[in-house]
Amino acid sequence: MQLKVFFTGIRKTIPLMIGVIPFGVAYGIMGSQAGLTIVEIAFMSMIVFAGSAQFVAVGMISQNIGFAFIVFSTLLINLRHLLMGLSLSSYLNKLRSGWLYILAFGMVDESYATTINHYQNSESSEGNPYFMLGSAVGMYIFWIGSSIAGGILGNSIKDPLSWGLDFAMPATFLSILIPQIKSVRILSVILISGTCTIFAYLYIPGKWHIIIATVVATIAGTIMETIDERRSLKCEQTM
Repeated sequence: MQLKVFFTGIRKTIPLMIGVIPFGVAYGIMGSQAGLTIVEIAFMSMIVFAGSAQFVAVGMISQNIGFAFIVFSTLLINLRHLLMGLSLSSYLNKLRSGWLYILAFGMVDESYATTINHYQNSESSEGNPYFMLGSAVGMYIFWIGSSIAGGILGNSIKDPLSWGLDFAMPATFLSILIPQIKSVRILSVILISGTCTIFAYLYIPGKWHIIIATVVATIAGTIMETIDERRSLKCEQTM
């Protein structure tokens, strides 16, 4: 039974696995051009397993930026995973810590989106960890494989971004985001955070627009949810 759930998690994530291939290849090529060996490229994918953070890290490595600052920057970029984990906590709060550590490591944007949609559409209030594990394992294998493929290509493609490979990342995120727009509140949060991100990208150097998007979306979502809860409470009291 659990094996079937595991493979269901893999199956439902296949479209996103395919979408991540050009993104992984681009990372591998850029890593090779930054001076990393194929082993180092693969090892980073194995232990970091976070595409956007790895792109930033590779860019900093090519500029000889210090290790501590690279770690700090990638930490900031991946702070959104805290919000993702919080939204899954109600489905996984009865699991042992060992399970949570494994699932937390395997949680990327694609596996999170597939898993939260599956849990929300399930009749049970508890999430089956084998589904999320299958989704994460599938993404893990595809990400490492595509990273190695990019590393092997190396300098054969001088500028992978000129091939449009950089579009794989926003395209994948859009495919994750659009199905989540199920209410006016969610759409409002997206528009507000998106607008702030664009302005931050244009006028603030570095990758701070990613952090700003996360913070703004969190604040906007919290405020709107609080307002909705108060309205619901007032309606119940008047009735």
